[in-house]
Amino acid sequence: MNSYFVIALSAVLVALALSSPVELNEDQKALAKQHGEQCSKELNLTEEEVAKVKAKDFKNPTENIKCFANCFFEKVGTLKDGELQEEVVLEKLGSFIGEEKTKAALEKCRSIKGDNKCETAVKLHACFEEFKPDIKA
Repeated sequence: MNSYFVIALSAVLVALALSSPVELNEDQKALAKQHGEQCSKELNLTEEEVAKVKAKDFKNPTENIKCFANCFFEKVGTLKDGELQEEVVLEKLGSFIGEEKTKAALEKCRSIKGDNKCETAVKLHACFEEFKPDIKA
């Protein structure tokens, strides 16, 4: 994987982890890159899977893509063994969308479970996506 792609992929995943389009500082970009590279290597994503993640196409994700999301969210700290880490979500997401909106997201999403921790990660992402801020062009 070339370094441009890894950075782009990592930025997408940090945005997913935070459920918000965000501007990352250099330290966050470096950490996201590290997490993305580790998860990619651990899961051996195919070129097609990498392309889907890069395109933010999470419709009908493969098991590898689901597990990539779980891996990344665990490294960020928002999931642990398939369990939502509410305090971490409140801290990380609250600074981007506000504490009240984050609490509303947690209220709606906290009970979501998939058949396994990888599916749970994708389902939680979809739920939290509903709370991302509207960006006006």
